Amino acid sequence: MKQLSSGRMVLYHLYPGVLITLVYILLAPLVMQHGYPPQMAILLSIIIIAVPIMAIHLFVAKKAAASKQLSAVFAYKPTLTTGKLVLWSFLLVVIAFVVWGATQPLSVWITAHWLQWLPSWYNVQSFAGYAPDKIRQVLLLNIVLNGLLAPAIEELYFRGYLLPGMEKYGKTAILLNTALFTIYHFWQPYIYPTLFLALLPMVYMTWKTKDLRLAVLTHICLNLIGALATYGALNK
Repeated sequence: MKQLSSGRMVLYHLYPGVLITLVYILLAPLVMQHGYPPQMAILLSIIIIAVPIMAIHLFVAKKAAASKQLSAVFAYKPTLTTGKLVLWSFLLVVIAFVVWGATQPLSVWITAHWLQWLPSWYNVQSFAGYAPDKIRQVLLLNIVLNGLLAPAIEELYFRGYLLPGMEKYGKTAILLNTALFTIYHFWQPYIYPTLFLALLPMVYMTWKTKDLRLAVLTHICLNLIGALATYGALNK
């Protein structure tokens, strides 16, 4: 796998997040005018920016590799048995949710003391004051887009393509990839510590096993469980 320069490493990790956040900022006031929670704006950003941009980048990389198969872009191949894949994914999901729960007070503190200057709608989890039918529509769309589509394309891009291109950094690549992926979420700065600590074990195990399926399955499970739980909690 061709190794990334430090400049390209940072650029390739962050530029999709910059574009996603810009579109989110532009769309949030518009969707709220139509009675939708701000999360609708980030879901639209997934369709308009995240999926197309990362997919295009991967296909350009495929062309640069002079290959007819997109799989040539991904250095990590299946190495785990089905049993070990499911077991490791389950353990990583449990660890991530434990970290998520333990760091919620920190996220609240960061929001109150460091990010109080952000507009209230910048919190994509804000649903107060919106009509139940609008909330339901957003939550159902969230299950499909943020629960399935977004984590799949993100893992193909960040762990399938970028992480193998950072092997020259050795184990430091794990920290760099996790940190840059955390920063990439410019639209969620209030959960930066949570994202980093929750995803670090997944990135490490993906790097160690060299099995991209582990990252894809774990990330989808995390997002899908979160999306379903949110739907269940707010749809009562």
